[in-house]
Amino acid sequence: MVDSVRPEPPFTLSGVVMTRHPERTVRLSRIATALGVLGITALLGALAVMVTSTAYVAVTKTKDWHAMLNWWDTRLALIAVLPVAFYAWRWNRIKVAWRFRGYHLGDEELYVRTGLLNRSLTVLAYARIQEVTVSSGPIQRHYRLATVTISSAAGHDAIENVDPQTAQDLRDQLTARARAWRVPV
Repeated sequence: MVDSVRPEPPFTLSGVVMTRHPERTVRLSRIATALGVLGITALLGALAVMVTSTAYVAVTKTKDWHAMLNWWDTRLALIAVLPVAFYAWRWNRIKVAWRFRGYHLGDEELYVRTGLLNRSLTVLAYARIQEVTVSSGPIQRHYRLATVTISSAAGHDAIENVDPQTAQDLRDQLTARARAWRVPV
């Protein structure tokens, strides 16, 4: 399935080959998704305990906690199934989404493509670039990855999860091209 899914117009450019991110970004995305699903599961579990406890006390007019524990089992298990089902669906989509991410340094613009379900192709003129930063969180450092953030008057765009050396090269190239294309005031 992964090989059969390809970006189509308007998210492709004729004659332009997008530079892909390293494949180890798939593992990083799966870890980030797993942590998000774990957080949602914990939140839903805490909410389920509060709601079912309140409902049990309202219905039975008693605070017998031992009987309440018997009442919780199946209802709380059903709440935990939803995030697990979402994660199972998302697991394969992460590899497919990796094919849709890329960037290209053109002659006059930077092209950044992201998204699987919500696709976007951002074209950023070098003359509009105001700031280029490179950052790397602890999980990114573990997988030897970095993020290049490009700031312009219109907002921020990011090229996420590239090699640290590539990130430094991108920062240097984007800064040099921004200086070259900037109109003197």
